[in-house]
This record gives sequence, structure tokens and C-alpha cells, in this order.
Amino acid sequence: MATDDFIAELWRYAEEVPMGEHPWFQGILRHRWSREQIILGEVQHYLRIRTNPIFFGYMAINAVADKNYELMQTVLENFMEELGGRRTHVDIMLQFLEEGGISRAEADRAEPAPGTLAAIEMITGCCQRRSALEGVAMLAFVESQLGGAGKVSDNAYKELTGHYGFSPRAAETYRLHAQQDEGHGSRQIDAIRLLATDDATQDKVRAAVKLGVTAFTLEWDGHVQAMTGKREFWSGLADLKLRQPKVRLPNSRG
Repeated sequence: MATDDFIAELWRYAEEVPMGEHPWFQGILRHRWSREQIILGEVQHYLRIRTNPIFFGYMAINAVADKNYELMQTVLENFMEELGGRRTHVDIMLQFLEEGGISRAEADRAEPAPGTLAAIEMITGCCQRRSALEGVAMLAFVESQLGGAGKVSDNAYKELTGHYGFSPRAAETYRLHAQQDEGHGSRQIDAIRLLATDDATQDKVRAAVKLGVTAFTLEWDGHVQAMTGKREFWSGLADLKLRQPKVRLPNSRG
């Protein structure tokens, strides 16, 4: 498939499960949640975010092991933005919990909701067992939706600091993702455009993109599950379109 057509296909799939339409974000934007519920959701956010060093480490190792020099810079830039500097994304995430009176030790003892647990296993497993390009593809069409002015993270930050009255320090993780994820996603999609040029690679990238969109949807499900105590999963905006064999049952069951 031509590269531009392939990228357009991936976007069509991602748009069937748009991050900004998930009940977690819609609840923030439409003021459905209480401040206490949001803090409980952010505990789940922390439980997933604290695994970032693990899966970014796998991606970096795989890029080096595969001698995928074109991809190394993309992976390392993302790695350093997430984990470098005086404060990591985990440190910034903890600021939200501190405003809710929750220490890191208390958060570490919290139980992951079903969605959170599934997201952690899917994201980490993908980056451990698949190529660095597949790890990048898993993130690309999620980060591209979250980052940028007027997009998901930016809108959430405005409501959290406006309507809900959380401090800019508490909600900083959303401001940071609004600033950084647009660049992350753009570089990741550029890497797919450069490297996924044959059918076999495109098949792997396609599967990784679907896995990533599903995994992060499950992460937001975990937020809502922890807040509401209900084991519910969001199904997106479109029905599944699966490649499946034709069933040929006999006409008679006799």
C-alpha cells in the first residue's frame, strides 16, 4: 500500500476510537465528575505512568538491537522528554495526587482497576516483545490525539484548573502532554511513513496501532472504573470491522 494511503488508513481506525470522546475526558469537559472522583482517576493514571521507564527502556533496547538507526533518535527524544531532567513525568504526576492528600507510598499501595491492569500489560508487552517501530506505532496515534492546542490534554487542563479549581501545579501533567505529545506523535508518524513501506511491516504496524488505541482506551476505562466502582468498558464510536472467515454451517442440524 502507498505510504500516504497507509497513514490515512491508520488515522481512520484511530478516529473510530477517539480519545477525546472517552467518558473520562467527556466527564471532565462536561463537569460530570467530582474533585474526589478525579483524584481517584489520577491514582490510576499514576499506576500506569509509573511503568513508562519500563516500556521506553524496551523500545530503546530494541532500536539498538535491531540497528534501526533511523528510529533511534525518535525513541531517545521521547525517552528523554518522559524521563530526563530534574523531574520525570512520574514526579509531575505525583503533584496531582499530593493536592488530593495522597502520598506516593499510598498511591503505590492502590489496586489497579481492571482497565489499568490490562493497559499496563498490553503496553509493556508490546514494547518488550515487538520491534521498536511497532512500539512507536503503538503510541503514535494516541499521542497525536492528545497533544496540541485545543486538543484533548489542553482542553482537560483548562477545565481542571478552571471549573474544578485544581492548581496549575497539580494539573501540570496535562499541560505537559498538551505541549509535548503533538511533537511526539508527529515524529512517530514520520517514522512510520519512512520505515513501513512493505506489506509485512505495514501488517505489523497496523496491528500495533490497533493495540495502542485499545490499550490507552482501557487506561481511561480504569480511571472511570476506580471512580464509579463499575466494571464498564467503552466501545468507541464505530462497530468493529474484523477480517474473519466465512461461516458455512450445514443447512440441516439433523
